[in-house]
Amino acid sequence: MIETERLSLRRFTEADRDTVARWNADRDFTRHLAGVQTREQIDEQFDRWARHGAERGFGLLAIEWQETGELIGRVGPQFHRYWPSDPEVGWALDPAWWGRGVATEAGAAAVAWGFGGLGYTRLVSITTEPNVASRNVMAKLGFELHERIPSEWGELWVHQLVTRP
Repeated sequence: MIETERLSLRRFTEADRDTVARWNADRDFTRHLAGVQTREQIDEQFDRWARHGAERGFGLLAIEWQETGELIGRVGPQFHRYWPSDPEVGWALDPAWWGRGVATEAGAAAVAWGFGGLGYTRLVSITTEPNVASRNVMAKLGFELHERIPSEWGELWVHQLVTRP
């Protein structure tokens, strides 16, 4: 578990499936992701996260609000199929929690984990051009635009952050 001033970051559990399903059925939550998903797609995604964590020893983490223990989002490094050479730090929050600095706080913890605990020297963060909110978080965390690559969702903007000696 990783703790910040307001957040606890932990592995997902089976008890989190319904919350993740609720998020992925929400048009606001999914507008910059893969879009609204069926329960079957959501369960497959949840299982992929678990496999990634088991195989690699790291991956997406659940974000809990410490004060209440409420599950409010996800964050963490994991490998992205369109950028397999470096871990991607990504985040997504329940829309009720947007605008409170949670993505920046959780993202900073995930970056510290990626460089410190996991020992990577370069991390990426990937989004699309219209996702200005995530691009702003990336900028706050020090990520810079590195490359644009095509995908089934349109052009992906790959931002990178490299450790400095």
